[in-house]
Amino acid sequence: MLGIINELAKVNPNFTLISNIHDRSKVHASVKHVSLDYTATAEEKRRIQFLLGLFGYRGLNGNSKILLDRLKEVFREVNKDSRFVFFEYLDNSIGYWLKMNSIISGYTNDVHGIARNEFAFQAKKANTVKASLMFRVKKAVSEKLDKKVFENADGIFYASEAMYQYFKDLYPVLAKKRNLFLPYVLNPQNVKSADPKTIKKFKDEFQITDGDFVFLFAGGYKETGGIQDLILAFERVATEHGNAKLLLVGDGPTYQHCREIADTLQHKNRIFFLGRQPYDYLTSFQEMAHALVCPDRQNLFSDLIVHVKYLDALVSGKLVINGSFKSVMEINRNKQLSLLFKPSDVGDLAAKMIEAIENYEDLSQEFADSKNYTLNHLTYKNYIRNLI
Repeated sequence: MLGIINELAKVNPNFTLISNIHDRSKVHASVKHVSLDYTATAEEKRRIQFLLGLFGYRGLNGNSKILLDRLKEVFREVNKDSRFVFFEYLDNSIGYWLKMNSIISGYTNDVHGIARNEFAFQAKKANTVKASLMFRVKKAVSEKLDKKVFENADGIFYASEAMYQYFKDLYPVLAKKRNLFLPYVLNPQNVKSADPKTIKKFKDEFQITDGDFVFLFAGGYKETGGIQDLILAFERVATEHGNAKLLLVGDGPTYQHCREIADTLQHKNRIFFLGRQPYDYLTSFQEMAHALVCPDRQNLFSDLIVHVKYLDALVSGKLVINGSFKSVMEINRNKQLSLLFKPSDVGDLAAKMIEAIENYEDLSQEFADSKNYTLNHLTYKNYIRNLI
């Protein structure tokens, strides 16, 4: 959101940001900021969405009167007929709620996630009938909410053409809206420099030498994240290449399971779990590595949305191995940015990792322009025309 707003502010200063942001230095000086001064808990956000989906705006009005009164007060500071863009999933709901209460005349939404798919996935993974039923109810309510939000929106921002096609098939009314495309791309302000002290610390800790070939994963551990596949693929790689090492940065729901998988492998001593680390360390970890791996399994979310970790990897200047998802191929049509593997295919992932080792110099030359291309083409500066 900040990447978009700051780029827009450089060409058009007439923007107002209504948010809870505390660090005003992150926002371009020309942007007028109105503090919402209301922080909803995660539980409250879930309740707002559930009530709005199940009962509609009137059902929520009485239940969340304090928030509604605060929103009325804040939005009095702006013209009711201004163009409003709402980011993030809860704010999508807020835009619909405000319009139905005649506080604003219209809204454009950014589609942030795919709630129905997330709940369907959780229902399938549930261990009890009660839990499965609960997630199925949530899925049904999220569909009702999406339908209300989409039908009443002026327009929608999609992260990819694939995302538009997905939602248009579910809600044909979207074909009549003002549909705009704004992929999740890079905010150059987030690109940090590597720290030599951090690099030395971890190289010493894991005894990484100039003769080693280091693979790096940095991200969240989740069922669709594919870290399990990466660990199994690395075992095949390590069998053929005694200098291969794997660094795993991050944590999440499947962290312990991944450790248990690694403990069963012959080459477990070359797999290093670093756990959660400060984001500022990312470029230092990247500098230690030869190839960065984004091992996500085949899933709907990845097909529709480019992951930030892929963009972070591309600007490292290192080799990148990523799944050939639909969203990725929209920004990588000529396969010029990274090595690609078939998602959920451990054998293909291992083959690409082996290829990275055995053809490192040639591949480094082939993808030498990936960093510059990403910085010059895959930033919000290049995509704000749609917003203007």
